[in-house]
Amino acid sequence: MSNDEPPSPHEDRADDRAQFVAVAPLYDALMTGVPYRDWVRYLHTLLDERHAHPRQILDLACGTGNVSELLAAEGYSVTGVDIAPAMIAEAQRKAEARGLSIAYFVQDAAELDLPGRRFDLCISLFDSLNYITDPQRLSLAMERVAAHLAPNGLFIFDLNTEFALRNKFFDQDNLRSGERLRYDWDSDYFPLTRLCRVRMRFWYREDNGQERAFEEIHWQYAYRTDEILALLRAAGFDDITPYQAYTLRPPSRVSDRIFYVARKP
Repeated sequence: MSNDEPPSPHEDRADDRAQFVAVAPLYDALMTGVPYRDWVRYLHTLLDERHAHPRQILDLACGTGNVSELLAAEGYSVTGVDIAPAMIAEAQRKAEARGLSIAYFVQDAAELDLPGRRFDLCISLFDSLNYITDPQRLSLAMERVAAHLAPNGLFIFDLNTEFALRNKFFDQDNLRSGERLRYDWDSDYFPLTRLCRVRMRFWYREDNGQERAFEEIHWQYAYRTDEILALLRAAGFDDITPYQAYTLRPPSRVSDRIFYVARKP
């Protein structure tokens, strides 16, 4: 945790689309250890808890489409949206190569506009909504999600908690010399603004043996459960339940990730 607040709450964040740019073509290699299938299994657990059987799914902040692809393979009709054009380009490239019928769009969640499309379920996974660092923008995003859900449609998403960001759960590295992709992530948490800045440094060995170095700076905001519940209610959702990640238990003060399930009446 850092006691020195950034000079401006928007330092290094003039354009959210600057995140997930250089790293986009390498994102899947970076995330090879992520248990995507386990996340989808947990998603089914949450759906079973609500006796929900969606057919049309919106994957909001879908990244390179890994979860979208798993759901499409299960027979769901999936639409993916992400603010980062480079991530959507990678998702589209993979879907085309694999013959998957997934519609992808570059859109800001707070300005979501998919005319004529309504969904039984909207998901937003992997703490994507923490990247919306302005609560007013998150409120708009929730309103836009509600506008795109059918009656009784569900909104399921997860967030990193303040406990996780304060305790540097983002910090990680893989600097083994034999790896083609090496990285070093270091975070600073600013308690007055509840912003977390993550400096992500990467080194990638090209096919010709040359190593390319680049850096991205990512920002997340530490939302609190009472704030999220209030935002969801204001957006028109009800029957809202927070869960300790990967369980059906309520979260605790040391939960590092919380899943939320909310219903559009």
